[in-house]
This record gives sequence, C-alpha cells and structure tokens, in this order.
Amino acid sequence: MASVKDIVRLINAVAPECNAIKDGYDNVGLIVGKTENEVSKVLCCLDVTEEVLAEAIELDAQMIIAHHPMLFMPTNRVTDDTVLGRKIITAIESGIAIYAAHTSLDFTAGGINDYVAKLLRLENSHVMDPYISDIDGLGRVGDLAEKKLVTALKEEVEKIFSDAYVRVIGEPYDYVSRVAVINGAGGGDTSYVDLALDAGADCLITADLKHHVAVYAKENGITVIEPQHYTMEHVYISELVRILDEEAQETDLDVTFIQSEKDINPRI
Repeated sequence: MASVKDIVRLINAVAPECNAIKDGYDNVGLIVGKTENEVSKVLCCLDVTEEVLAEAIELDAQMIIAHHPMLFMPTNRVTDDTVLGRKIITAIESGIAIYAAHTSLDFTAGGINDYVAKLLRLENSHVMDPYISDIDGLGRVGDLAEKKLVTALKEEVEKIFSDAYVRVIGEPYDYVSRVAVINGAGGGDTSYVDLALDAGADCLITADLKHHVAVYAKENGITVIEPQHYTMEHVYISELVRILDEEAQETDLDVTFIQSEKDINPRI
C-alpha cells in the first residue's frame, strides 16, 4: 500500500513544489499528516471545507489533495473555537493527511493555466512570464483561431466554466484575437495587466478583478473577461484526478483518486 510520502512524491511529479511562489506568500506542500501513514484513497478538491473533511471521513479517504492551502496565513493557536482549528483537529484525529498544490499547480506545465488555455482552444500558447523556465511560469498567452466578438468569447467562457456570472470590462462588441490567461486571482494588481499587454494580448481572462485594475485595463485598451475564481480553477479538479490516476498506475501505486462532491462554490 502507498504512504503519504508516496503521494507527496507523486504530486510533486505533476506539480513540483519548487515551482510555487515563495517569499512567504504561498503554503504549498504537506500541511497536516504523518508521512509514513498508509493511503489507499485520496480525495481531490479546490478547498478543504468542513463539508469536504466530513466527505473524506465518510469515504474512508486517508488523504486530501487541495488546490488552496487550508493553512495559508500563520496561526498561533489550534482549538475548536475556530473553523480552522476544528478542521485541523478533525484531520489529525481522523488520520487524514492534507496536501496543498497551489501556485505549483498554477505555474507548472500541464497545470491549470495550460488546461484553461486548452479549453479556450488557444493556438501557439506559451508562458506569459517564464521566470521559472521556458514552460513553467505565470499565465499563458495564445491566439484564437479567428478573431471573435468579446460577447461571443464571454459566452464561451460561461460554458467552459459553467459560470453564469462572468463579467466584461471593455466594449462587448469589439473584436479580440490574442488572449492572456491567469487562472484565479490575476485581477489584484495592474502588473498582471501590463504582462498581458507586453505579450501583445488584447484580452485578459482572469478572476478577482479590483476596481482600480479594471479602470487601468479599460484606459489601456485591453478587454478583461472575468469569471469567478472558483469556477476558473474548479474546472481542473477532474483533470487533476485523471492525471494523478495515470501517474499512480505508471508507478504501480495502488491508490484511488476521487473528486469531491462537497466542494462547492461559496458564491452561489
């Protein structure tokens, strides 16, 4: 039977921890658990909520692989007085290890950004900011097969991400042809808009757009299509399950990977 340590090695083959943002921003890796504990079933999700933890217990899963770190900011106490404390205590008492593959999965080749670019059918897609390597880094940029009306591309985004709340910053009846993608929270800083502009993009698809960034984008003549953070990343979880299952088979690990059914969008 596989161990937690084996699964950590497996996920690192898919999304190396060295590709994550460092300098204290991110918290990628094994967050809770004993490395030698046995694992036969792994639950995959976007967020480790109390409902997801209860699901893992019900399914008898010994490990959770999440995109977002359950422990992100430093905490100085773990008690049942807080949601976070209860989750940590529940995981430990239930023998459930928790691993986070956050920006490691964002930036790595074949990760979420590449998958979203593939779903959008971008041609000649490549890394927008290849500060890690030629194939690993922040964002992706590529060309549409033919130019499209912004409103038509917005409708495609809605279908791809099953998202009824996609917004547009810019003119809906302009044409766009070169698209930049930053999955998740790429709307928090104007520097991301500059990266897209420098890459020659006339459209940026990202989430969590702040007001001043929206103003900056509009004034600089780039359209922004903004799906929700959850929908833009959750679309990848089924693909992650498939990839991990393939990796496990290739390495002869007897492990079952399952996509969570309790991992839901908090905004709906």
